[in-house]
Amino acid sequence: MNNLPCGKCVNYDPILGSGEKHIKKGWCVKKSKYPAHEGPGQSFPKDAQRVEHGQLAEPYIVREDQVVIPCPDAIVTTRDALKTKKDAQIKTDKTGKRILS
Repeated sequence: MNNLPCGKCVNYDPILGSGEKHIKKGWCVKKSKYPAHEGPGQSFPKDAQRVEHGQLAEPYIVREDQVVIPCPDAIVTTRDALKTKKDAQIKTDKTGKRILS
């Protein structure tokens, strides 16, 4: 039986809103199927499952403090998922706006 909050799991991929603000929700990497390609400003985990080109993504959205009791994929982590997401490879467009790649 799992008692680990999703935000403390290695499979938690936080969603960043405008201004890279964390909205306390994220994708479960193990239960989601990500788009075939990243769009502008998106950064996906390297081990994320992807759908085929032309298919719709299948997100499994969880709250940071949510506990999915029957979750077999819960693995505790010491990393800060939000910091990891923000520290992803960052580039700047011609206007100086930061974008994730």
